[in-house]
Amino acid sequence: MVYRKTDKVTARLADTRRSILDAARDLVAEGGFAAVQMTEVAKKAGVATGTLYRYFSSKEALCRQVFREVSAREMGMLAEIASGDASAGERLVQVLRTFAGRAVRGRRLAYALLAEPLDVNLAEERAFFRRTHAEIFARILDDGIDNGELPRIDARIAAACIAGAIPTALIGPLAPESHELDSNPDRTVEEIVNFCLAGAGVAQAGGKTKSLERRTTA
Repeated sequence: MVYRKTDKVTARLADTRRSILDAARDLVAEGGFAAVQMTEVAKKAGVATGTLYRYFSSKEALCRQVFREVSAREMGMLAEIASGDASAGERLVQVLRTFAGRAVRGRRLAYALLAEPLDVNLAEERAFFRRTHAEIFARILDDGIDNGELPRIDARIAAACIAGAIPTALIGPLAPESHELDSNPDRTVEEIVNFCLAGAGVAQAGGKTKSLERRTTA
């Protein structure tokens, strides 16, 4: 006779898996992926170390799932803003400010996602994370170009530049030993937003966005 899990058992297994992932995520937020040791995860989740391996075959597998869940949550927030009804310029500002602002407020976790040295498997997740961010920016830029709100640029290249510029700008300030964000984190966010807007041919005036006229000389 084939054993079938009852709903109660299935729910209990799901709860245990969730506890393990939450414990691992908390450790990442405290000390980066380097802080995720299986014994520490087990202690924090309230399970035996051997139990972890029934759910995740290795530390790498656990870290990869944590990376996927956290990055998916962040990308979901940005995608929801990007698909809103505001103008393309306003959505671009909102996405930029949300991306950079959340990173600044969750410094240790953001540093782990954006800049911490990682093994090849997590590096692949980070590359996917960045490509997805670029796609979100590209959709907004395409909307603005199509309706004449934004100047005609190569949206894919501009979006890739923006998606790369934000983590690059934040590597130093987010580093665990840095104190750059202790006094005025909002200034860092606004500098990043303004730089990315200028790169996309957009300027802010009176809290609103406007297209920058681009001229070329022969």
